[in-house]
Amino acid sequence: MLIFISTLVSVGFGYLFFRIVKPKSQTGSKSNFYARTFLAWSLFVSTSFYIQPFARSPSLDNLIPWVSVAIPFGLVAISAGYLFGKFR
Repeated sequence: MLIFISTLVSVGFGYLFFRIVKPKSQTGSKSNFYARTFLAWSLFVSTSFYIQPFARSPSLDNLIPWVSVAIPFGLVAISAGYLFGKFR
């Protein structure tokens, strides 16, 4: 039961980060729109998978693996989204 609850909490946090980062509409340049969209999806995926230990027992030691995955994955997603929007 605890695993099910921690999975729901981690997916909920992932969805929250997704809604915060994803642009509401495509105003401005396409490259910025796609960069933020790719970042939103990467945060959703990395949070859904890697924040589960933190959801089970909140501590800084359980948050560090998520940060160490989310930051590089987010930077790659921003770069890929920007390039995708630039050359699309």
